[in-house]
Amino acid sequence: MNYESDDDDYSDFAVSAEPAAKRLSDGPFPVAGVDLLRPPGFVGEIADWIDAQCLFPRRRLAVASALVTVGNIGGLRHIDPHSGVTGNILAFCVAASATGKEAIQQAMAQLHIAVGVQNAVQGGIKSEQEIVRNMIEHQPAYYIVDEIGIFLTKIRNAQNRGGAAYLEGVFGTIMSAYSKANSRYLLNGDTKRELRKGFMAQLARAQDAGDDKAIADSERMVAMVDQGLDRPFLSLIGYTTPSTFDGVMDGETATQGFVGRAIIVNEPDINPRARVGFQKAPLGDAMVAALNTLRHGGSYDQTPHRRIEHDGPMTEVQTTDDAAAMLQSAANWLHDYAEDMGEHTGEASVAMARRSYEMIAKLSFVLGMGSGVRGPDDVRWAFAYVRAELDAKIALVFANDNKKERPEEALAARLINYIDAEKGVTISVLANRMKIKPEALLPVLSKMQDRGMVAERMSGRRYKGADVTVWVRTA
Repeated sequence: MNYESDDDDYSDFAVSAEPAAKRLSDGPFPVAGVDLLRPPGFVGEIADWIDAQCLFPRRRLAVASALVTVGNIGGLRHIDPHSGVTGNILAFCVAASATGKEAIQQAMAQLHIAVGVQNAVQGGIKSEQEIVRNMIEHQPAYYIVDEIGIFLTKIRNAQNRGGAAYLEGVFGTIMSAYSKANSRYLLNGDTKRELRKGFMAQLARAQDAGDDKAIADSERMVAMVDQGLDRPFLSLIGYTTPSTFDGVMDGETATQGFVGRAIIVNEPDINPRARVGFQKAPLGDAMVAALNTLRHGGSYDQTPHRRIEHDGPMTEVQTTDDAAAMLQSAANWLHDYAEDMGEHTGEASVAMARRSYEMIAKLSFVLGMGSGVRGPDDVRWAFAYVRAELDAKIALVFANDNKKERPEEALAARLINYIDAEKGVTISVLANRMKIKPEALLPVLSKMQDRGMVAERMSGRRYKGADVTVWVRTA
């Protein structure tokens, strides 16, 4: 395929790959100096601890995992009277194989164990009915899933080819349950009939055994099937590699909402250096106490097999006047952003931009849980984080949807997500990762450099007697 272009204007390329700040204003309020790798407050402390469990620096993954963890642990008993959002989060963490994703997952599991909610942690998704069963057994369903890109590909194949019917409704069930964390999740007729049959059989066995506890549990399950699930709390964080995840990121998935309502975090460094003298940081008593205060308001009932739920009074996270004004400004800015993107990249980009406000509200709400107040710093950080993540997400969706009709722009959109802003990447590594010859990448990189989006710099290394250059992001 020929990637050369005679289009000197190249305006659509800029829209597809250039950050929003270059197309619109700098944002609704200043975000200069915001460090996206260091969230404010208690979430930042959790991110530090998760990162300290990793032999290889995976700070971006640690931050996303900290947001999901604090949202999970505090989400059952905290409410947001200002925005009405809940603390459950969808997130996808993308990093190369053998770079430390397992350490992040184990750290998350340890934090959930510390507050006694490990029975609600799920390591995989089997079917839509299993999702419902998990939410009946416990109010929350915390999914921490490894290699989720493979699973998402199976679901997409099932939807497109009509195979593996048990997987086809998984996306819909996840999104429906995800949005019901402050209301009630009603079951459909077929699901109710099948689940009722199973729980009635379970009740009969408990009655035959004379097990009062099992009888009470089974009766409660049957009642939930009939009445619907009150405030189910489904969250999901999945870890995967670029090769298995990037292809899932298309306009159809984004428009459906599964991608548009999720955090997607990419670690571009495929060869992180191990930390010198590494030792895992212990989980201190003070952090455990803070986590238990967040989840339980103090100590918790450690009775085995008790249903994990919160049926007591809710704790409000208040929003300051300044923070409320900033949230409104962010909503207005995102409306203009969506209109701008709709002119160039289509419906999927508009949908993702519009859903970004919910994520800003959620993240700032989670950031405020530790202190009980959502302040300006929480909103500022959440906006900066979501805006950066949104640009990367739109670029990847655009690349997948336009690789045939607009190949050069699609290639540029892919490149922007592969280039590490700090470490940089050689053109040989880019070519290998993208399976494209270097001579096909150079014209596109050159145009990106002309627009101030990337730059070629000396790496300080030599290879076969020649200086090695790397490409870095500049915007």
